[in-house]
Amino acid sequence: MKNLHSLVYSVARAMYRQDPYKVTYAVTYQCNARCKICNIWKKYVQVPQKKAEELTLPEIGAIFSQFDLSWVSLTGGEPFLRDDLVDIVSAIEECSPHLSLLTIPTNGSLPETARRATESILEETRIQNVVVTVSVDGDELLHDELRGVPGLWKKARTLYHMLSSMENDRFSVLLEFTVSKHNAGYLDRAIRSFGADYSQVVITAAHSSYFYRTELHHLHNSSSAQQVSQFNASCPRYDPRSILSFLYTRLLEKYLKGTPVPLHCVSGRSSFFLDPYGVLYPCITMETPFGSLREDSLHNLLKGERASAIIHRIRDHKCPGCWTPCEAYQTIVENLPRAVIAACTR
Repeated sequence: MKNLHSLVYSVARAMYRQDPYKVTYAVTYQCNARCKICNIWKKYVQVPQKKAEELTLPEIGAIFSQFDLSWVSLTGGEPFLRDDLVDIVSAIEECSPHLSLLTIPTNGSLPETARRATESILEETRIQNVVVTVSVDGDELLHDELRGVPGLWKKARTLYHMLSSMENDRFSVLLEFTVSKHNAGYLDRAIRSFGADYSQVVITAAHSSYFYRTELHHLHNSSSAQQVSQFNASCPRYDPRSILSFLYTRLLEKYLKGTPVPLHCVSGRSSFFLDPYGVLYPCITMETPFGSLREDSLHNLLKGERASAIIHRIRDHKCPGCWTPCEAYQTIVENLPRAVIAACTR
C-alpha cells in the first residue's frame, strides 16, 4: 500500500471511538471457477434461484450508511461477475467518508472486465488505497487443475500484467498464493510463472469454514507450513509498510504447525462479514449470524442478547478458530505488541 498513513489515521480514529472499521462483503456467491479448496461455487449450482436474492444497489447503500468504515473487502464468489461492482464501490464510498482501503480478490477469469472495473473505480472514487489480488496456485498445469477450469492460469496471468502496467499512486496489484496440500512445493514455480517476485505476493492458507464449505483435514499436511516457512525466508523484510503481512505470515506458519494464535480476536466488534443477502456475521468462519440488515438496523442487531452471546463465545475462544487474512489483520492491529512477541518467539 502506497498511502498507508490515511489508513492508519482512519483505523485509529475508529478504534478510539470504539466503532467497527472493517467489513468483508461477499457481493455474490456466483463463481466461474470450480476450485478443490473452496466450494462456494456449488451454492448457485445447487440452488440457482438464490442469486435473485442478492442485495440490490439501494439496499447496499442503506446497509453501509449504518457504518463509517475504514476498510472494505469485496469478495465472492468472483466479485467481477457482478455487473454493478463499480456502482457498489461508489455507493459504499458515498456513505463512508473515512474509507481508506478497498481490497478485491479475484480468480483472474475476466481480464478485460476486471481491468475496466478497476480503472473506473480509480476514476470515480477517491479511495486512497485500492488493492486487487489475483489468485495463483501453481504453474499453469497445476493451477488449472486446482481451479477446475482449463485456461484460467493464462487469463489470471493476463490480468495480473494488465493491472501491473497501470500507473496510479492509489493502486496496487498483488498475487495471492493459497497454500494447501494440493500445491505442495509449487510456491516458487507459481510466482515465477507470472514473472513476479516475492515482494509482489501475499500468502494465505486454505481454510475450513461455513463460508468455504470445506473441512480442514482435507486441505493440509506438513507441506503447507513448509511452504509458508519458505515464503518467510524469501520475502523482503523490515519494510514498515509490510509489518502486518510480516507478522501474519509468521503466525500463519505457527498456526499450520498446530500452535494456537495467542491473540484476542476482534471479529464481531471491529469487523464483520456480510453475505450477499444482507445477513451479518462476526466473520467468515462462524455460522452464527447477528441477523439480517435487510430486516433490522445495525444498532439493534449488535445490542441484543444474541449479539452478546456471540461476542462472549469469541472472547472465550469457543469459535471454530482460524488464521485467515479476512480476520487476522485487524486482530494483529489491535494486539500489536503481543503479535510481535508471538511472531518472533520460537
